[in-house]
Amino acid sequence: MGPLLSWAMRWVDDFADDVLAARAERDAIDARPPAGPDLPTALAELLDDFRRRRHPLSAAPARLASARRGEPFPSTSYLARLLGYPVHHLDEAWPRRMVAKAVGDVGGDADCPLAHAPQGRLEGRPWLKRISYYDVARMERLLLVSCWFVIAYLSGMRGSEIKHLQRGCLSVQQAPDGHVHRHRPASLAFKGEEVHGAEATWIVTAPSPGPSPTARR
Repeated sequence: MGPLLSWAMRWVDDFADDVLAARAERDAIDARPPAGPDLPTALAELLDDFRRRRHPLSAAPARLASARRGEPFPSTSYLARLLGYPVHHLDEAWPRRMVAKAVGDVGGDADCPLAHAPQGRLEGRPWLKRISYYDVARMERLLLVSCWFVIAYLSGMRGSEIKHLQRGCLSVQQAPDGHVHRHRPASLAFKGEEVHGAEATWIVTAPSPGPSPTARR
């Protein structure tokens, strides 16, 4: 359990900020309004921006089923999201010609990297060079599982008790120097209680290397 907890803690402490930043960027892309009523002009401006930055055009990564089925290169669906247009608007011949010309100018990437530069460190180096638009959902799931595992392992809470945690449920105890030495999550306990649970507080000690944490309700 030690290595599993260590990596779960790494996701929670070191990688979470990058995952949340990537999610916010992805969500902002997905929520973009149309870049303008004139799609040809909007697409030309987007492609010119790639040219100015000498940035290869984004492509659907080969690991995706759509790419394996032969989705045109680069990813017109991602470019459509950047423009705030439905994907099918770039399925016609004229936008494909414009995109193909831009690929000839700046080349094509092997993925759709987001602008966020990962800040988390692994062995003193960035844990990732970049985060793909298409990897955000998978990373969210890994972070969610890591949070669940850390809470369950360090507190001894059951799954039903974890599910009843809410924002603002955590309080901390600090030493005079400000060091947090106890966490006190509040939730509903179900062991030996009524079917609807009973309010309870768990006392959780801070994890340490080679963790053998103790918790009690």
